Amino acid sequence: MHNGSKDNKIVYFPQLKERLFEKGVDMLQNGNPAEAVSLFEQAYDIDPSDGEVGTALVLALHESKQNQRAKKLCKELLLEGQGDYFKIVELYLMILIQLNEHKEVVNTISALFDEKEVPFEKEEHFSKLLSFSKRVLEGKAEPVPEPVMEADEASVQLLEGKGLQEQTFILAELVNRNIRPYLPELLAALRDEAAHPFIQTMIVNVLREHGITEETKINKFGRELTCIPSQLDEVFQTPYFKEVAERIEDLIAQRNPTLLQQVIETFTRHSFLLYPIELEWPAEKTALAYLMYGLDLYGENPAAMGLDDILEDREDVLESIKAFILDLEKVTSPVL
Repeated sequence: MHNGSKDNKIVYFPQLKERLFEKGVDMLQNGNPAEAVSLFEQAYDIDPSDGEVGTALVLALHESKQNQRAKKLCKELLLEGQGDYFKIVELYLMILIQLNEHKEVVNTISALFDEKEVPFEKEEHFSKLLSFSKRVLEGKAEPVPEPVMEADEASVQLLEGKGLQEQTFILAELVNRNIRPYLPELLAALRDEAAHPFIQTMIVNVLREHGITEETKINKFGRELTCIPSQLDEVFQTPYFKEVAERIEDLIAQRNPTLLQQVIETFTRHSFLLYPIELEWPAEKTALAYLMYGLDLYGENPAAMGLDDILEDREDVLESIKAFILDLEKVTSPVL
């Protein structure tokens, strides 16, 4: 990095920063993180206020296993408010987990929740990271070993032979890594009806985050879907999810806030398992079915809540949806 005095005036070639950045991205995608670090450092020297370059440098440092430097730069970017705040936070947490600095993970996530800064779509992910790090600190869970993820070892199987918990953390890391060497395994898992639906959703999210534009086939819950990951909405930002959640809230928010929270949590968890597939029934019917499920589960009386008229006609379609809800409840999610 440049160490000249402030009086030195350096004239850079036009678009030099942009060219260095583009070359760095190419190196990173082609599995050469050390060269990417050098290029990103040069670009960062030219413009230390460029959050995109700073974030790319963090990622390259992490890829080249310079996690202490990556951690330090993450903290600088966060303090200076540069780059995409939550993308950098996620990188920071990933690096802390790799360094087994779980106390800092707990402190960071707890502060975000205390300050109510966690976006809704990231609440579940951050909650699971928080829970996992607490369990490690309490000796109830083993630290996740650093996966073998060298980009030049395309034959390495990322997921095969690993438990659900370890698969989850490996896939969480892939959001910020070069995934091209592992696409065959990831795509095969999406086509495999026997694959765990939670893991399949994680894979779809990885493909979407990386802007994969190829048609992708998914077999899940007895259904087959072909989609283009880059064109998918985020799991909790789809029009269907929003409409069902709003209808559930309209039905019971004023009547029983506690029940509302439980029903929404159940629907959110199920939506993640299903993604990118959606329930085949209209949003209105789905909301009613989840309400029925919640009332039955907690022994609530519809009449006491003024809902007897709404649920008086328990038509077959509602019972069908409720039966599917019960099937989804049988699916085990990873304990993090």
